[in-house]
Amino acid sequence: MSGEYHGWDEEDDHWRFANVTGNPKNDSVFVIEDFGAEPTPREALSAIMSAMAQFKDRIQVVQSERNDRLIVKLKATSMLRVAEIRSGDSHEWGILSVQMNQPSKKRFKWKFWAS
Repeated sequence: MSGEYHGWDEEDDHWRFANVTGNPKNDSVFVIEDFGAEPTPREALSAIMSAMAQFKDRIQVVQSERNDRLIVKLKATSMLRVAEIRSGDSHEWGILSVQMNQPSKKRFKWKFWAS
Protein backbone atom coordinates (compact mmCIF):
# COMPACT_ATOMS: atom_id res chain seq x y z
CA MET A 1 0.00 0.00 0.00
CA SER A 2 3.00 2.27 0.30
CA GLY A 3 3.09 4.94 -2.36
CA GLU A 4 -0.63 4.77 -3.13
CA TYR A 5 -2.68 7.94 -3.12
CA HIS A 6 -4.87 8.29 -0.03
CA GLY A 7 -6.14 11.85 -0.22
CA TRP A 8 -9.38 13.76 -0.43
CA ASP A 9 -10.91 13.92 -3.92
CA GLU A 10 -13.04 16.81 -5.11
CA GLU A 11 -16.43 15.76 -6.49
CA ASP A 12 -19.34 17.86 -7.78
CA ASP A 13 -20.35 19.75 -4.64
CA HIS A 14 -18.13 18.28 -1.91
CA TRP A 15 -14.85 16.52 -1.12
CA ARG A 16 -14.68 12.78 -0.40
CA PHE A 17 -12.24 10.51 1.43
CA ALA A 18 -13.57 6.91 1.24
CA ASN A 19 -17.03 7.26 2.87
CA VAL A 20 -16.21 10.57 4.57
CA THR A 21 -17.48 13.86 3.12
CA GLY A 22 -16.39 17.43 3.74
CA ASN A 23 -16.20 20.94 2.31
CA PRO A 24 -14.07 24.03 2.71
CA LYS A 25 -15.90 26.47 4.97
CA ASN A 26 -13.74 29.41 3.91
CA ASP A 27 -10.13 30.00 2.87
CA SER A 28 -8.66 28.77 6.15
CA VAL A 29 -11.10 26.10 7.44
CA PHE A 30 -11.97 22.65 6.08
CA VAL A 31 -15.07 21.03 7.64
CA ILE A 32 -15.65 17.28 7.77
CA GLU A 33 -19.41 16.89 7.56
CA ASP A 34 -20.06 13.15 7.83
CA PHE A 35 -17.95 10.05 8.50
CA GLY A 36 -20.30 7.71 6.61
CA ALA A 37 -22.74 4.96 7.56
CA GLU A 38 -20.65 2.61 9.74
CA PRO A 39 -17.45 4.51 10.54
CA THR A 40 -14.71 3.10 12.72
CA PRO A 41 -12.38 5.24 14.84
CA ARG A 42 -9.50 4.19 12.60
CA GLU A 43 -11.28 5.41 9.44
CA ALA A 44 -12.19 8.69 11.14
CA LEU A 45 -8.60 9.22 12.30
CA SER A 46 -7.30 8.47 8.79
CA ALA A 47 -9.70 11.00 7.26
CA ILE A 48 -8.71 13.67 9.81
CA MET A 49 -4.98 13.07 9.36
CA SER A 50 -5.31 13.11 5.57
CA ALA A 51 -7.26 16.38 5.71
CA MET A 52 -4.60 17.92 7.96
CA ALA A 53 -1.87 16.90 5.51
CA GLN A 54 -3.71 17.90 2.35
CA PHE A 55 -5.38 21.19 3.26
CA LYS A 56 -2.85 22.73 5.69
CA ASP A 57 -5.72 24.70 7.23
CA ARG A 58 -7.76 24.31 10.38
CA ILE A 59 -9.83 21.13 10.41
CA GLN A 60 -13.26 21.03 12.02
CA VAL A 61 -15.88 18.29 12.34
CA VAL A 62 -19.62 18.99 12.35
CA GLN A 63 -21.24 17.87 15.60
CA SER A 64 -23.83 15.17 14.97
CA GLU A 65 -24.79 12.03 16.85
CA ARG A 66 -22.63 9.76 14.68
CA ASN A 67 -19.65 12.14 14.50
CA ASP A 68 -19.74 12.87 18.23
CA ARG A 69 -19.49 9.18 19.12
CA LEU A 70 -16.28 8.85 17.12
CA ILE A 71 -14.74 12.08 18.35
CA VAL A 72 -15.48 11.24 22.01
CA LYS A 73 -14.00 7.74 21.53
CA LEU A 74 -10.81 9.11 19.98
CA LYS A 75 -10.61 11.82 22.64
CA ALA A 76 -10.99 9.24 25.44
CA THR A 77 -8.07 7.20 24.08
CA SER A 78 -5.89 10.35 23.98
CA MET A 79 -5.44 10.03 20.22
CA LEU A 80 -7.22 13.29 19.44
CA ARG A 81 -7.34 16.71 21.08
CA VAL A 82 -10.39 18.80 20.22
CA ALA A 83 -12.16 21.99 21.22
CA GLU A 84 -15.86 22.71 20.90
CA ILE A 85 -16.72 25.54 18.52
CA ARG A 86 -20.14 27.15 18.72
CA SER A 87 -21.15 30.07 16.53
CA GLY A 88 -24.84 30.74 16.00
CA ASP A 89 -26.54 27.54 14.88
CA SER A 90 -23.26 25.88 13.97
CA HIS A 91 -21.72 23.41 16.45
CA GLU A 92 -18.41 21.84 15.49
CA TRP A 93 -15.34 20.17 16.94
CA GLY A 94 -12.06 21.96 16.19
CA ILE A 95 -9.20 19.50 15.76
CA LEU A 96 -6.22 20.67 17.83
CA SER A 97 -3.86 17.73 17.39
CA VAL A 98 -3.63 14.05 16.51
CA GLN A 99 -1.52 11.53 18.42
CA MET A 100 -0.12 9.04 15.92
CA ASN A 101 0.51 6.21 18.38
CA GLN A 102 -1.58 5.41 21.38
CA PRO A 103 0.28 6.75 24.42
CA SER A 104 2.01 3.99 26.33
CA LYS A 105 1.17 3.52 29.95
CA LYS A 106 4.44 3.47 31.80
CA ARG A 107 4.48 1.16 34.73
CA PHE A 108 6.86 1.56 37.55
CA LYS A 109 9.02 -1.53 38.05
CA TRP A 110 10.80 -2.23 41.26
CA LYS A 111 14.43 -3.16 41.00
CA PHE A 112 16.34 -4.85 43.75
CA TRP A 113 20.08 -5.10 43.84
CA ALA A 114 21.91 -7.72 45.77
CA SER A 115 24.57 -6.36 48.03
